[in-house]
Amino acid sequence: MKAVLDDVRIVEYGESISAPYCSKLLADLGAEVIKIERPVSGDVMRRRGPFLDDIQGPDRSGVFLYLNSNKYGVTLDIEKPTGRDILRKLLKDADVFIEDTRPGTLDTLGIGAKDLKALHPALIVTSVSPFGQNGPYKKYRGADLISWHMGGPGYVTPHWIGTAKQEPLKAMQTASFVAGISAAIAVMTALNARDKTHRGQQVDVSQLESTITMFGYCLAYWPYEHRSDTRVSKPAIAPENFIQCKDGWVCMRVVEEHHWKTFVEAIGNPDWASHGLFDNMYQRAEHWESLQPLLTSWAMEHTKKEIFDLAKRVSIPIGPLYSMEEVVSNPQLTERDYFVEIMHPEVGKLTYPGAPYKLNNNPWQMRLPAPKLGQHNVDIYGGRLGYTKEELVKLYECGII
Repeated sequence: MKAVLDDVRIVEYGESISAPYCSKLLADLGAEVIKIERPVSGDVMRRRGPFLDDIQGPDRSGVFLYLNSNKYGVTLDIEKPTGRDILRKLLKDADVFIEDTRPGTLDTLGIGAKDLKALHPALIVTSVSPFGQNGPYKKYRGADLISWHMGGPGYVTPHWIGTAKQEPLKAMQTASFVAGISAAIAVMTALNARDKTHRGQQVDVSQLESTITMFGYCLAYWPYEHRSDTRVSKPAIAPENFIQCKDGWVCMRVVEEHHWKTFVEAIGNPDWASHGLFDNMYQRAEHWESLQPLLTSWAMEHTKKEIFDLAKRVSIPIGPLYSMEEVVSNPQLTERDYFVEIMHPEVGKLTYPGAPYKLNNNPWQMRLPAPKLGQHNVDIYGGRLGYTKEELVKLYECGII
């Protein structure tokens, strides 16, 4: 069946996570993505673990293999004039150019958004950067950790757990992935706009702003209540928290009164539940320090599965906190064929996350494993742009590809 974006051509000049994840999401919807990497060294993620069998190698990084499946791969040094000429040739037939260089870098090289607009007026140039293309921070370097904490999520992580002496925490590369999602949505919006106007545009994606958007509920506390929520703040309503049990943790969100009443009945109507301190969700939050040990005492007598089964029987929102091992073996995900196996020439057949959506008429499909460094140089530069074998050898010897 025809893929949703199978008539879209994308050139990606990005590394690490945000820009490659953006183009991967579009490639998974059928877009042709040509990933450009620096000669010899390639994408920095090729050198980041985890590595299969703990053996390092440019084609053994699990994160790189996931982020770059369904893409073609070429090498190109755009800092050299000939490399920039080749990039311009690639972009003449492209719909989207995705890049994550420091703002102003491509302008200096004569291949910035304004330069490319003159070359190809319908081209969509998507620029992903830590802080965006303008503003006092535009040329600052950034990273996932920086966006996480400058954007506010680090201030509230972990939420309602720990003490004031505990340092803030971060989630694993969350900001980078969220920026990639924001960029992919923006690209599809720009493609839709181009269908109507026949003009391309620059898409400016800030990783910091993407992170703030994801945690907008925390931001709302300041304009509405003039206070900053923190990781050790008392919850406004309860129980809405993590509770330790016999073999791990469960997450409870039993705040609605009908849910609380059902939960209390399901655990045998303990005497403490009728105490006036716990009459409603606000009282339970106010007296959380008294309620939490009572809930923990009950939960420690049961496993995650036992508590989850109880919650399902009486229709209340309590769920287990799963390890990655438990996630991969989850029967719900197995039934929906979420995880897919991909054969790669270097590491063999491995299991990867699939698509978090189902399109009945345009199903998601895995077409290509992540490319080896420069794997499609001959196919793209020779077969598509018309370079001869002799010319390709010379480009390789000069370090351009």
